[in-house]
Amino acid sequence: MKCHPLQAMLFVAAAFVFSSCQKKDEIHYQTITFETLAIPASSVWNGNDGTGSFTADELTFANLFDSKWQVWSGFVYSQKNDVATLGYENQFSVYDQKNGNNKFALYHPFYQGEAFATFPNGADNSILSIDLCNTTFAGLTMKNGDAFSKKFGGTSGNDPDWFKITVNGYNRSNVKVGSVDIYLADFRFADSSKDYILNKWTTFDLTSLGKVNKISFSFSSSDTGAYGINTPDYVCLDNIKYINEHVIL
Repeated sequence: MKCHPLQAMLFVAAAFVFSSCQKKDEIHYQTITFETLAIPASSVWNGNDGTGSFTADELTFANLFDSKWQVWSGFVYSQKNDVATLGYENQFSVYDQKNGNNKFALYHPFYQGEAFATFPNGADNSILSIDLCNTTFAGLTMKNGDAFSKKFGGTSGNDPDWFKITVNGYNRSNVKVGSVDIYLADFRFADSSKDYILNKWTTFDLTSLGKVNKISFSFSSSDTGAYGINTPDYVCLDNIKYINEHVIL
């Protein structure tokens, strides 16, 4: 049977649109991981080489290392997964016993200003989601308390404690366009059996940020004193999914 010329044209057009959509889908959605980064023998890169940043796929993560005091802030990356050792010396471990050899980034805030994860060439992209987990340092501190931080829930277990990270999005004009609050621990439930300290990788929706050129993080906690947050302000991050707007054909 012969096709009418108009039918043939519509078929070709539909095939082109379908093919184009497939091509767009292939390049549209991307996930930033840290698996291709070289891990030092210590299983941690903390910025002590003085480079001031590292890049994973499309995002560049800012780092500040103080060689005098041998301390870091901003972003680092790690492969440590010791979920048992207490304290600051275990600050680079993710609080997920199933992490295995997975590589991930950590964030600890700059003492002044913000540390950003930034897309290249001033591009604004839609971030869809991010995987987060507590560090073991923060997780065990909230679970047990220490000389500087309280045990979440208090002696009775009923104190309405919480630990929260806010993801902030900025566009290429450096205008803040949105923020998303994510609880890394929450003891505010009337039913205390629902209280939790995040101890596994969990995916969180970031679509409400819209199109952003860079993101930053800020912490808040119910355990706060005269000098700020008492809860160790660290978080682990991985699998940042986004729509790569500037490469769509």
